[in-house]
This record gives sequence, C-alpha cells and structure tokens, in this order.
Amino acid sequence: MAPSTALALVILLAAALARAEGPRIVALDAGHGGRDRGAVVRGVEENALALRIVEKTAAELKKQKSLFPYLTRWEDVFVPLSDRVDRAEQVGGRVFISIHADKVYGRKPRGVIVWVYGPNREIPKGPPRDPGERMRPAPPKEVVAASRLLAEHVQGALRRQKVKTAAYADRGGFAVLKSDKMPSILVEVGNLVDPAEAKQMQDPAFQDRVAKAIAQGVLSYLSSASDGVPRVSVAR
Repeated sequence: MAPSTALALVILLAAALARAEGPRIVALDAGHGGRDRGAVVRGVEENALALRIVEKTAAELKKQKSLFPYLTRWEDVFVPLSDRVDRAEQVGGRVFISIHADKVYGRKPRGVIVWVYGPNREIPKGPPRDPGERMRPAPPKEVVAASRLLAEHVQGALRRQKVKTAAYADRGGFAVLKSDKMPSILVEVGNLVDPAEAKQMQDPAFQDRVAKAIAQGVLSYLSSASDGVPRVSVAR
C-alpha cells in the first residue's frame, strides 16, 4: 500500500471515531523526521528519539478505552509543520502533543520543559519554514488558555512519575502550537548537549515514565474539560 493511501485510511478511521463519539482522539507529533534530523549530538538524533517516545505514549493511551492516539508521523518521514496540525484537526483531535529534544549550549540542566503558544524574544519567528508552506495565524485566547491548563496537567503527571520538570511552562510561536481548535503543547524531554540528560533520554525506563506521564496528564486534562474548554485549574 502506498504511504499516501495508508495516511488517507488512517485519517478516515480516526475521523470516523471522532464523529461516532467514540474514544477521544489524542494527536501525538514526533518532531522532525526524514530530511529534517532535528538536533544531532554525539550521534543521537532528535527525530528518532522523539518517535520512540511518541510510540510509547501511543501504547499508554491505548490502555485507556476512552482515548485513541493519532500519530502525525509513524515512521522516519518529513511532514511540514502546518500539515501536522492540519492532519490532527482533520481527525478531530482533542489535544495536540509535540515531542522534541533540545540542543542548547551553556544552560544548566532543567529537565523536561513544556511549551505553550506565546511570544518569545529569543525565538520570535520560530524555526525556518519551507518555501510555500502555509503560515497559520496565532491561536485564539481561549485555546491558549486551555493549552496552559493542559501543560499544568502534564507537568504534574511528570513530577508524579519522578521526572525532573521545569517549574514553568515556556512560550514560543511554534507552528505546531497554532491550532485554533485543539489545546496544544510541545514537550522538550531534555537537552542533548548535556551528557547526563542525553544519556537519560536514551534510557528506555525514562522514556516509559515520560510516556506514562503524558498519557496520565492528557487523561486528567480531558476529565476536567469539555470540548477543550477548561473547567478547573490545578495546583502547581
């Protein structure tokens, strides 16, 4: 079966589930892929690391009858940034989680950093985009507010899994955080430049804890929200 045909079938299946009011669709996005390797440090590639964690998160979500994972990519292929969000919206995704690793020199270890949409002077335009790629506008305020709440739930779950997590949610104007329908967060699982964090990110047990925490955080968030609109806040 051609990749394009397989993708179309996956989108149709997930969309049918959403229309049937079955399991809630959780969009999982493994950063980079294909010709875009992402950060590469000492032979460790961000794109492969992100895909492993996404696969493990999908497996955790499948344990919940009320949730169904949709992967924006399930192999080492390149997918334009806006297309990732478009596909997730087409299947009726309730939330969008993008997984990445960082490559920052001279920074003290901070653990996992969760990002939501917002201005950031250090990265005002986000990463370079492909020529002709559609540029999405900023998400509406209510979606940004819901994204912040989703971030809180995931951060809390990470801490309960004993995963070191930054005390704040960072902000950036990344394309994958610009859905006007889905609360969206970007989860940076560590800094590949830091030897200890790089080693930890490659540890299957650590990956399992991160995956379990993301799944638990998503379930907790969706239990507190209706159609993506937050009902309650959680203690930090």
